[in-house]
Amino acid sequence: MDKKILVIEDDLSVTRLLEYTLKQEGYQVITASNGVEGLKAAQEKEPDLIVLNVMLPGIDGFEVCHRLRNEPQTAQLPILMLSGKAHQIDVTTGFKVGADEYLTKPAKPSEIASRVESLLARKTAANSKTVAFLSSKRGVGTTTTVVNVAIALSQRGKQVIVVDICPYNGSISERLGVKPQDTFTHLLDKPIDTINRRDLESALAVHQTGIRVLSIHQPSEEQEIISAANIDLLFDRLREVTDYFLADLPFQPTFATRELLMKCDLAIVVSDYTADALTGVRSAVTLLRLLSLSEERMSAVVIDREGTFPDWELSKIKPFVEPNIGVSLLGIIPYDTKASLEPTAGSTPLILSNPNCPMAYTIKEIAQHIIAETTTNKDSSSTWVKRAWTEASR
Repeated sequence: MDKKILVIEDDLSVTRLLEYTLKQEGYQVITASNGVEGLKAAQEKEPDLIVLNVMLPGIDGFEVCHRLRNEPQTAQLPILMLSGKAHQIDVTTGFKVGADEYLTKPAKPSEIASRVESLLARKTAANSKTVAFLSSKRGVGTTTTVVNVAIALSQRGKQVIVVDICPYNGSISERLGVKPQDTFTHLLDKPIDTINRRDLESALAVHQTGIRVLSIHQPSEEQEIISAANIDLLFDRLREVTDYFLADLPFQPTFATRELLMKCDLAIVVSDYTADALTGVRSAVTLLRLLSLSEERMSAVVIDREGTFPDWELSKIKPFVEPNIGVSLLGIIPYDTKASLEPTAGSTPLILSNPNCPMAYTIKEIAQHIIAETTTNKDSSSTWVKRAWTEASR
């Protein structure tokens, strides 16, 4: 979904220029011609960013900005203040009342677009969550779990990027029926700090649900084609353009795996309910601890692939499983005779083909636990994960 920009400006010619400039960049644009209208639109239209003129009729831009910062709904909105008042005292006042950026008129359209993109990226990156999925052993269903959780997050209105880091081609792309883009390696020919939003979008394949997919295919540890520094910076840039950054990691660790794991908000180990798989969870947890991940940043999902337990018993299993795996259990995906978590060629992901089955319902619950209520505030990553687990255990 395109970002929504509210322009509060009384000069019609300036409004039209801003509207044209921002629409060219792919944004939705809402306009208001005075402070009162602007405050009302900020509450009712829920914009992602505000471009605010200072010299408005009635309530000036300084007062509008002050009121926006004092309302919970708009307190965190990025505000780009645009003004003909260029004295230092005016600039200082703008920042004092809460502006994030202050541009003096006349400002070049390219400069305005650049500041808007930067502010939106800063806001998104600050709120973006990175969730890494690991397998306790081969073939437990990790990739399919990632795909279905990603769709569940998207259905809740979240922007989702899924990165497929594997030594083979097209795993997630095949499951979603999208064609991987061939622009990724060319993207890294440019300095990371010069890559803009359009460059990033061009490297992503888009599914019908809105999920975007990036495939990074590393042939082997000995044939690394992307430096660790570049992959780290690229992940940081991708977090600037999404709410949730999900990574399907290979069973055998690679340098890209390590870089992402060390910075993720939550690492989820996926396992089935077999002795060797649950032992594999413990091994994965040990690896994560070696990468300095705290217990608050780790969890597990168990898939009852063989129908070992009736649905009504699953809630009773959690207290026995958690001490054996060493981390909190985020969810148990039940067996279902009428649905399969394993896809066939060209099949529709479970959460779309059988949205009301028990397996899909549990996946939706896992997605909701990942989101948690604290996603919208400025809690630390550890607090966010702790609260997610608290919600999941109720």
